[in-house]
Amino acid sequence: MQTIPLIALIIVAPIETKRNRFTDSEIILRVISKKWWIVPLTMLLGLTLMFLQESDLQTSPRYFSLTKTYEPLDEAGPLSIVGLDPSLIKPFPSEENQLSILLNNESQKEILAKTKGEVDVSVTRSEPNFSLTSTQGSEGKNQFSFVSYGSSSYSFACVETDPLNCDSAIDAFVAKLVSIRAEATKSGLQNSIKLIDSLLSSPEDISIEANKKLSLQRSALNKSIELVTGEVKLIGVSQYSGGAEVTSVNKSTYLFGLLIGLVLGCLILLQLIFSDGKIRGAKQLVNLVGYKQFLGELSAKNQSISLQHLAAAIQATHTIKKATVLRLVAIGGEANSEQTKKSLAKVLSCKIILAGQLKSLNAKSLAPTADSPVVLLAKKHRSESSELQNAWTVVEKSGNNILGVILVG
Repeated sequence: MQTIPLIALIIVAPIETKRNRFTDSEIILRVISKKWWIVPLTMLLGLTLMFLQESDLQTSPRYFSLTKTYEPLDEAGPLSIVGLDPSLIKPFPSEENQLSILLNNESQKEILAKTKGEVDVSVTRSEPNFSLTSTQGSEGKNQFSFVSYGSSSYSFACVETDPLNCDSAIDAFVAKLVSIRAEATKSGLQNSIKLIDSLLSSPEDISIEANKKLSLQRSALNKSIELVTGEVKLIGVSQYSGGAEVTSVNKSTYLFGLLIGLVLGCLILLQLIFSDGKIRGAKQLVNLVGYKQFLGELSAKNQSISLQHLAAAIQATHTIKKATVLRLVAIGGEANSEQTKKSLAKVLSCKIILAGQLKSLNAKSLAPTADSPVVLLAKKHRSESSELQNAWTVVEKSGNNILGVILVG
């Protein structure tokens, strides 16, 4: 029985990329040298965006907050000199109702008529404090009473774009409060006078001493009515300028913007390194096509020496005769092919044809001819490795003899 040997055919692609871009320091350095400007650009962008967000390009505050606190004068206090208890003389309306009158629609319209435009002013009133006191009565028993100390105060708060509007609006509110307080205090004093008048005219017997005391108190009340002003005393002012401004942006904001830009720039740079398919140098090209197919690098700095080296490499790969027609195929660009053609023709002393780029070649120009090898030209930083692989496959499958690749820098 005859044994037929089996032959395994292994098709190997002419170009295989086996290296990892993140471990190839040459590729990383070359990409960084070409794309380094991305990092400072993203840092500048991050700085600009943070500046715009924090400042809104405002050179002045967006709003102005003004708060004034006033303490009303206790105009019934001096009546204690004539034996009257000021805490028992209540204004009418009460202080709570006085605030309601100040904030009602009628008063608001009257006040806003004195200001420029509609201004929002909030008014709050604080309550006085109370303490529990104990005194010993005539029969030896303890008597407890609540005594107020301190006085209530009024706070006027305004938020506006113009501080002058706030000042004028608060002044108008204070003037109205003074007017309301004066009328209420006079009404309270007048009620006390009515009570004293009713006592003095009552048919009940009142001692001469009590009569004199009541008359004195009545005179004091009448005089107090004449002196009532409803005055309030300014005890505190607080101002605040709010809103983002150019001058309010601090250093930490700038540093944060720079840091965000730096991180973003590095991420973009890493993405470019990973996705970069351009041929950056001779080492990368050797990794792509192999050492034998790499003919050399044509450098603009040492062109005469490079041409000699290239000619020697080409002659070692293929015997060059006068009848030899060397065809040049550019990868991803012309890559100064015309100048390369003239220089090589002069050194090799043979006919050189510039076939052009792969995409411009037709079936006729790709048809193989006797003693007409092909040399591929790759432009540094312009030609893609995928384009080189495609060109190599197309030219070789067309039956042409590929001598190798020249890197034109």
